Amino acid sequence: MKEAFKTYPVETLREILFKGCQRYSDKIALKTKYSGTFQPFTYEDVRLRVEKLATALFELGLEKGDRVAILSENRTEWVVAYFAVTAAGFVAVPIDRDLKEREIRHILEFSASRVLIASEEYLKLIQYDRESLPSLQTTISMESRKDGSDMSFTDALASGAEALNRGSSKFAEAEVFPDDLAVLIFTSGTTGTSKGVMLSHNNIASNVVGASFHISVSSSDILLSVLPLHHTFEATAGMLTAFYQGACVCHAESLRRIVDNLVETKATVMLGVPAIYEAIYRRIKSGIEQKGKAKFKVAKRIASLSELVLRKSIRKKLFHQVHEKIGGHLRLLISGGAALAPEISRGFRELGIDFMQGYGLTEFSPIISVNRLDKFKDGTAGIAIPSCKVKIENDEIVVKGPSVMLGYYQNQDATDEVIKDGWLHTGDLGFIDKQGFLVINGRSKSVIVTANGKNIYPEEIEFLLLESDYVLESIVWGGPDLDPNLVEVQAIIVPNSDKFDEEFGASGWDDDKMEAVIGQVVKRSNRQLANYKRIKKFTLRTEEFEKTTTRKIKRYLYTGKPKGVKKVF
Repeated sequence: MKEAFKTYPVETLREILFKGCQRYSDKIALKTKYSGTFQPFTYEDVRLRVEKLATALFELGLEKGDRVAILSENRTEWVVAYFAVTAAGFVAVPIDRDLKEREIRHILEFSASRVLIASEEYLKLIQYDRESLPSLQTTISMESRKDGSDMSFTDALASGAEALNRGSSKFAEAEVFPDDLAVLIFTSGTTGTSKGVMLSHNNIASNVVGASFHISVSSSDILLSVLPLHHTFEATAGMLTAFYQGACVCHAESLRRIVDNLVETKATVMLGVPAIYEAIYRRIKSGIEQKGKAKFKVAKRIASLSELVLRKSIRKKLFHQVHEKIGGHLRLLISGGAALAPEISRGFRELGIDFMQGYGLTEFSPIISVNRLDKFKDGTAGIAIPSCKVKIENDEIVVKGPSVMLGYYQNQDATDEVIKDGWLHTGDLGFIDKQGFLVINGRSKSVIVTANGKNIYPEEIEFLLLESDYVLESIVWGGPDLDPNLVEVQAIIVPNSDKFDEEFGASGWDDDKMEAVIGQVVKRSNRQLANYKRIKKFTLRTEEFEKTTTRKIKRYLYTGKPKGVKKVF
């Protein structure tokens, strides 16, 4: 097992940038594929680009606390933009690249972002009707050409370099404090229900340091970045922790190219969600079965005997053909975002690849607990990181520490609901076993978590449905199946019979007509949502939902197996 990483103090993202670049100056920090080749950028290359871009943003008139949105696929420019924005004292607004135009525009408007740094395909979504985004002052294309934007990335770097040559010292003198807002992350994207998670510099920095006690990566490691960088798990546990520990981060081209990219980059570490690991393991298992299960069982016995008698692992040698197919250098897989079947983590360990599973929330920056290499229990969420306190209150997991968010942006009521006396109420149900492992056994929140680790907030979809006069009430949920791999967005809808009477006459509609009209409502709502948020099935209900005294729907009464299904869409 690799020795634990020796942490060093940091309290801001600016410190992570400068201390990392000072420690690992000549080492490769980032690799992104351009024109068919993974092009390397050293830590010093990154620092210089960050300095130029940050200076260019100052030249645009930005001041401390101004918002800068970032929207693109994983690439070097995304990382440079993130560090330039946060290290200068501005606020980064990472946007989910899977969102639709309406959702992207809402985030830009609600956050009052003054600058958008994005790749070409996403810039196209907002180029027309700029007047509807009065706060948006400048768009910067991540390409070397403008592509309809106000400025290209190359232009921005040149502008910053010119200002530095004139003696600009704004970036060098920028003051960034631990409690300053660093990142504003939106948990959902349409009007009416958006929650902007406000994370300070110390929220994130403390999480990076705390996670580094458990996640040991070194300057000799190469990490393949697979999950979108706007995802807090990938940004903190992947990009920032790797930067803090001196590793090289290579950006995968796509989910379909993961295995190819593992081979090309010779990656040693990868972060992912259960669905990714399950897909890779299925391929491996299929290959093993074709060559014979008996041989595999014998090899496992030999490996176990070697570890017992010789205290030495020979699994990589025994299963070298499997390792070669996934790059030949992979030593550690880290999973988060959703629950993982224990057989998957055990399966990779049997092949000689260490496996870690963690648990966290965006509101905690995000890592709460991790199964360490030297202390793990499959099927659990691991042990809390040193900077996090965990307790169980009325079966709910409640956490406290420096990583607890500042709150929800412009939503004090929602903040007060989840943060009480400094404790963050996760909405997840669970317990701590006798060995200190955190076990999650349910969710009290209505949030839907897909197998890919995507969070879907039902209120967002319900808001769209209720825009139609034909819908009186609705509940959106993840379906009756407890298997996260089978989760699909479903809706229970109470039609507004008064509207049907008004539109078609009391005798001018029947059940079939109602189903057809509601079906069109669902279709229209789906068109405004990212694919993973779209309603796959709906059922109709003739009576209103039972409610509390404060008129809140008692969701738990209806999110079981619905009876009397009238229509599947």
